[in-house]
Amino acid sequence: MCTTTPESAAANRRIPVDWNALANAFDNTAQHIRYFLHLETGAVIRLVDGLADPDTRARIEADPRCVRVEAIGAREQYGWLHAFIPTVDDLELQVLLLHCLQGRGSFRRFKAVLSGRPEQLRRWRVFRLAQIRATILAWFHTRGLIPASFEHAWPSESAEPRRSHAADSARQRLHAAASALAPGDLHALTSLAEFLRATRSGLPIPAVSSRGDAERPDGLGP
Repeated sequence: MCTTTPESAAANRRIPVDWNALANAFDNTAQHIRYFLHLETGAVIRLVDGLADPDTRARIEADPRCVRVEAIGAREQYGWLHAFIPTVDDLELQVLLLHCLQGRGSFRRFKAVLSGRPEQLRRWRVFRLAQIRATILAWFHTRGLIPASFEHAWPSESAEPRRSHAADSARQRLHAAASALAPGDLHALTSLAEFLRATRSGLPIPAVSSRGDAERPDGLGP
């Protein structure tokens, strides 16, 4: 018996991609946020537990055009730290970074050391973006999908999928406020979020969509 999956049905078809949004989806570390790629529009759909309308969420999860995007795991990202260290031409810094990888809190210590060396911090961001891009391309390849160019290009080398602390705080306040809303008000809030998202990105809104800014909760990695 042959089972047709969303990926196999779209195999060898060029999928439009919002690279910034997709990079943020792969780099997501928030357990209460899930992302889906819409295979027809290339839109990255963002579902936030407690904010997304239950009926809308159910339709997205059941829609064969929507493919779940799994975030890159901490173990894989830990391997990026190891891979980056040999690219550093400062032996003393290499030793410091290697010590950062011992025990819990490796990512935090690694970030702290690089924060005092702006040039190396810039190199790490470029390196990390390259790893995210390679992961995304491999994800497309294993599913027989071909990413097409899109108006939202891949982030520049000086940038990184991130959001400001102010935006992070605002999202937390919104999440708390939404939990106290009546179902009708929650639906109105979801519709407004969809409208703002579409206005900002210029993307068509799929019939089943509950989206907000696809941004990650940290500026440098786990």
